[in-house]
Amino acid sequence: MNERGGSVKLRHINKYYGTFQASKDVNLTIPRGKLVALLGPSGSGKTTILRMIAGLEEPDSGEILIDGKIVNHTPGSERGIGFVFQNYALFRYMTVFDNIAFGLRERVTELLKLVGCEGLEKRFPSQLSGGQRQRVAFARALAPNPQILLLDEPFAAIDAKIRLELRTWLREMINRLHITGIFVTHDQDEAIEVADDIIITNQGRIEQTGTPQELYKNPATPFVARFIGNSIPVRNYNDFQFFENAGPDSVAILRPEFLSVFKKGENIQFSKSAEDAIVEDIIFRGSNLEIRVRLHGNLLPAIRGINDPPVEIGETVEVFIYRLFLLDGDAVYMIDNQSLKRESMVI
Repeated sequence: MNERGGSVKLRHINKYYGTFQASKDVNLTIPRGKLVALLGPSGSGKTTILRMIAGLEEPDSGEILIDGKIVNHTPGSERGIGFVFQNYALFRYMTVFDNIAFGLRERVTELLKLVGCEGLEKRFPSQLSGGQRQRVAFARALAPNPQILLLDEPFAAIDAKIRLELRTWLREMINRLHITGIFVTHDQDEAIEVADDIIITNQGRIEQTGTPQELYKNPATPFVARFIGNSIPVRNYNDFQFFENAGPDSVAILRPEFLSVFKKGENIQFSKSAEDAIVEDIIFRGSNLEIRVRLHGNLLPAIRGINDPPVEIGETVEVFIYRLFLLDGDAVYMIDNQSLKRESMVI
């Protein structure tokens, strides 16, 4: 097995399709051995970046480097890359063994064991489940012993339960092989759960790069603040009296973990700065409840434990908002409730 992985660097990459610019001065660095997600909405340029790294597309300007070597005009087959496509791209009339052997025959038995498909080698793709097909596609991409594994929405065609299993399996496999993995996804939960680092793309540009925790806690741009997490825009921000006044063009957003819902009389610590709201919906999420409340004309979600005192639709409850993000032009500020410090001093 390959034990070293490969580093990837893109410098000032631009790519056009006719008059449409799919990549706009893209600069990024992916260290060897990392599992990195390219995350963004449809049309944001993430798949174009992946295809250029793979050698399936050429940039119109800029440089692609693998292990410090410029590879713009190097065929994809000579870049030390394995590619897993969204639709598996398995050969229908080849068995599992022959599909994997298309990459390199002598490694088939080893790879079948690695991906958990022992005993399936004589089957055809039509005789496999979606999860098994994806594992075979992984094995075939790994057959030539690549330094870098590229994956284009690898779990998109798989049902939810198997998708969760394969996320964990993929991370464990990349760590075991010590290769570099780059995968495209529009599913932020998938990126946050699997990736060491996330590169967020938007309209052909790189918005922000960082660990999942860094991006979640410290979004650098309004787009990232809106895109990561369950972010809800707030109307009439200045109606929220316990926060600083904002400019006329500022926009505030909340996440469910930024607020708590209490039954009347249940909230003691922050009772003075809680506000009344009406419960409009309750959604069971398995391990918790999502409570949607109407406050100052906003329908806001909050998380409540299933063992907390129950609330009902139409009930008047108390809502305490701990913090919010304030978007002002190109800047993002995290604003804490001003009463937090005052009330903690009293208590």
